[in-house]
Amino acid sequence: MTSTDAQGWFATAPESQRLILDTLRRLILSTTSDIVEEIKWSRPCYSTPRGMFCYLHRTKSHVTIGFQQGASLKDPKNLLDGTGKDMRHVKITAADGLDQSAVLKLIQQAAKLT
Repeated sequence: MTSTDAQGWFATAPESQRLILDTLRRLILSTTSDIVEEIKWSRPCYSTPRGMFCYLHRTKSHVTIGFQQGASLKDPKNLLDGTGKDMRHVKITAADGLDQSAVLKLIQQAAKLT
């Protein structure tokens, strides 16, 4: 399920980041049919009935997909950054730098952990 608030967030993204964001959004929403997309903390957050598992964030120089329990994810491609107790994230600066297959595997794992 998507919200109109989230639609607005994506619509205001810089053109240079739209392909990355649209791809990440599509990957997240394709993971399972019970995903809820809503704006929290000024960014799109994604949850299942069991809880929140990831979010998207944008800065001037990159897009981030963050994982609530990222420290528990298997990451054979070493995409995850961060040193906190639980959270990890992947920074993406260009659409051609997005390893869709590897990111999808992270998303699928994260959705199952909630």
